[in-house]
Amino acid sequence: MSMSPHIEELCNRVEQILDAGGDEAAIPLLRQIAESGDAWGQYMLGLAYHYGNGVRRSRVQAEKWYRTAAAQSYDSALLNLGLLYATSRPPRYDQAFQNFQRAARSGNRNAMYNLGMYYELGRHVKVNLRTSFKWYLRAAELGDGDAQCFVGYCYHEGRGVRRDDELAVHWYRKSARRQNSAACFNLGRCYLEGDGVRQNTRLARRWFRKAIKLGNERAVKPLET
Repeated sequence: MSMSPHIEELCNRVEQILDAGGDEAAIPLLRQIAESGDAWGQYMLGLAYHYGNGVRRSRVQAEKWYRTAAAQSYDSALLNLGLLYATSRPPRYDQAFQNFQRAARSGNRNAMYNLGMYYELGRHVKVNLRTSFKWYLRAAELGDGDAQCFVGYCYHEGRGVRRDDELAVHWYRKSARRQNSAACFNLGRCYLEGDGVRQNTRLARRWFRKAIKLGNERAVKPLET
C-alpha cells in the first residue's frame, strides 16, 4: 500500500514530536495514521499501549494494533506480538513461537534470537540445541549482540555445535564491542584460562573490569582472587 502525501506528512510530524519527547502529543496523530491502514502507525500505536507511552497502558489495545500491523507482515509488530504472548498470564508460548517464526522469515534478527532461546529451553518445541545454535548464529550474523554472545558460549561449551574456543573468542569479541557484559565476562574467563587465546591474567582482569562497569556482578569474584 502506497503512502499518501498527507499520511507521510503526519508520519514526519510524529517522528519530530517523539524525538522531542512529546509522547502524549503524538497519540492523536498516530491514531490517524493507524486508522488509515498504515502498518508503521499501527505498530507504533501498539507500542504506545504496550509500554504506556503517552496513553494508559493496555495489553488489549497493544495486541489489537500489533495484530493489525502483523496482518500486513510488519516484522516488528510480529516480534512484539510474540513478546506480548510470551509474557501473558499464563504465557501463550505457542502463539509467541508462531509470530517469532513469521518475523524471522522477514529477516528480523530479534525474532531469530528468540527462536534460538525457544529451542534451547524447550518452549512450545522439544529442546534441540543444534537448531537453537542455528537460529542464534543467524541472528548473530545480522549483528544481534546478545545472539553473538550466545554463539560464543555455544562454541565455548560445545552446545549444539562442536567446541571451538577460537571461534568462541571471535564471537565474544563481536558481542563485547556491542557492550554486552556477559561477553566481556566470558572473554575474561578465556584469557584467565587460556581458552582460544594465550593465557594473560592482565587482559583477563581488564575484561572483568569492563564487565563490572557494564553491570555484570559475576566478574567481581575473579578480580578478588
